Amino acid sequence: MKPRDLSPWLTVALAVTTLQAAETTPAAFKDIPFPVIERFENFGKAEGIPTEKVHAVYKTTDGRLWLGTWNGLCVRREDGRFHRYGPEDGLSHKMVLQIVEDPQTGDLWIATMRGLTRLSGGRFTVYTQTNSGLPNNVVYGVDVREGRVWVATAAGAGSFNPKTGEWKIYDHNNTVMHEPWCYAIKATPDKVFIGVWGGGIIEHDPRRGTFKEYRDPDRDFHYDLVPDDGPINDITSWLSWEDGVLWQCTYFGFARYEGRGWKTWVEEKTPLLSNFTQFVWPHRRVAWIGMDRGVSVTDGETWVNYEVGPKGEGLRTLYRPGQPPEVQTMPTALANCFVLGIYVDDEEAWFATSNGLSRGVFAPYPRPATVARARP
Repeated sequence: MKPRDLSPWLTVALAVTTLQAAETTPAAFKDIPFPVIERFENFGKAEGIPTEKVHAVYKTTDGRLWLGTWNGLCVRREDGRFHRYGPEDGLSHKMVLQIVEDPQTGDLWIATMRGLTRLSGGRFTVYTQTNSGLPNNVVYGVDVREGRVWVATAAGAGSFNPKTGEWKIYDHNNTVMHEPWCYAIKATPDKVFIGVWGGGIIEHDPRRGTFKEYRDPDRDFHYDLVPDDGPINDITSWLSWEDGVLWQCTYFGFARYEGRGWKTWVEEKTPLLSNFTQFVWPHRRVAWIGMDRGVSVTDGETWVNYEVGPKGEGLRTLYRPGQPPEVQTMPTALANCFVLGIYVDDEEAWFATSNGLSRGVFAPYPRPATVARARP
């Protein structure tokens, strides 16, 4: 019998929705609106990571995992071990603070303590103050959008066009910044947000050339005197943006801004694990917050905290709205409670800590559906 030709059906179909194989979410997590980590896997020198202190972790679109460490840039190989790149390979400095991928080219842009480095086609290119016009050689943050590279440095923010080699510098001389010490930068479709160490957040509209300042109305560095009245503190240790939501880390609490108003959290008065927040990774409107005592995860209402107990055990605390917190002991713990960087997608979570790298393995949950479009 001649096989049936299915191509007409594929042609007519507009989309085919494919769901991951059915997995049953544990009853304890059914009401948690984001993935919950059931266990941790830890990696260190035994796997080729050259130092205990890992500053950054990033997964590129090809699935490769990259680390920024105190002693070089690392990539995870197929055998699970990490390969290191250092200044001897062309990296601008051994201390890597952040990594980001240009989605258009696949190039990596690497922020270091002595310049900005580009990894393209296996080749490193270094950009410094003297050879390119970089605002300062200490680069804390980097982001890429629509081919333009944005950096946060110890002497202002910068915008770089790799095609022309042109830099634009933004500091206290030509913006509303009160000081030039910039810790973080995030480019969105129409705005750029700059986290200033003691100057709050600067919103820049590149098309109009305008700048807007967000400062803590309380003007108190130690306490959030009036909740939800603005950024929680002028000291911005990190910021990020996704799906129209801006998240701010400070050493005195955590804040969210959606364009209509602010929401702030502090430890003891809210489920926030610690006021000393130093990194945030947003994924599907959920914030994964790294701090000095572990990780807090929230959509703004429900919270899950991960910390290391006094005997080295993993502790997971669930905060459901209107209910008392539920503390659970985990089979494994974070490599270290001092979390410096985070990467999260639908499959897993990665944490850069002061004593190695941790992978968070999710408990089964209903992963988002993917749509496979029919061929024309």
